[in-house]
Amino acid sequence: MATEQPPPENEQPIKYGDVFFVSDQVANKPILPEDAAAMEAGERAVLGQSPLFGPASIMKYAASINVESGHVGPNSISNEGVKVTDSDMNGIRVVTESVNDEVVGQYVEPDFTGVSVGHGAPTLDRESITIGEALEAVALSAGDHPVDSADAAAIEAAEKRALGVDTLPKGGLGEEAHQAAEFNAKILQVEIRTTMDDILRDASEKLLADKAVTQEDARAILEAEAQNDPAHAVTAGGVGEMMSAAANINDPHS
Repeated sequence: MATEQPPPENEQPIKYGDVFFVSDQVANKPILPEDAAAMEAGERAVLGQSPLFGPASIMKYAASINVESGHVGPNSISNEGVKVTDSDMNGIRVVTESVNDEVVGQYVEPDFTGVSVGHGAPTLDRESITIGEALEAVALSAGDHPVDSADAAAIEAAEKRALGVDTLPKGGLGEEAHQAAEFNAKILQVEIRTTMDDILRDASEKLLADKAVTQEDARAILEAEAQNDPAHAVTAGGVGEMMSAAANINDPHS
């Protein structure tokens, strides 16, 4: 009768510290299928979806490798306290994903009620979300995402809509985003690629003018992003999605 062979001694399971910035208390624990499933269930319950490359996606991939390598069982009992919660911070819904109370992911959903507008639009209704504010929200919701050509096209479209122009301004957000996308396409090391946060964290200050996001703005920006993506998809929590959410909040009856 064949006996089960133990994992090779020189191999280690994928642990939380291998994929997330967490303390040693959590870092040395292997990622289990039950934890990944719990995180995915939490994301779907709170976010309505499980984001691509989000914590649950990463954990599922790591857990599957751990099971295949024999380091953990497919039905290992978990005690890691996986949680997905949401809270309101000054009118912005913040979704936090944690393992043993240590944050492994965070998303911002623009609920923006009561958030003040950017300096470029002093006459706007103070409950309206501006294009600059929505771009800054992208820096939080998809800040680690490396800028690609579709993102750059969406940022360009957003800047044009904010300024009310048809040509790309020199030295603006759009130009910066296109340069970042070109740079990223040539770089293999993910850790040195230019991210959405690098470009958009101070978007309101970088825009020469700003305006409240309308449904027409959102459609144009989503279209620009999808048309420039090989799969005609948009980035989860990216420019198109955030503009659409902002437009729905600004004009919920449209």
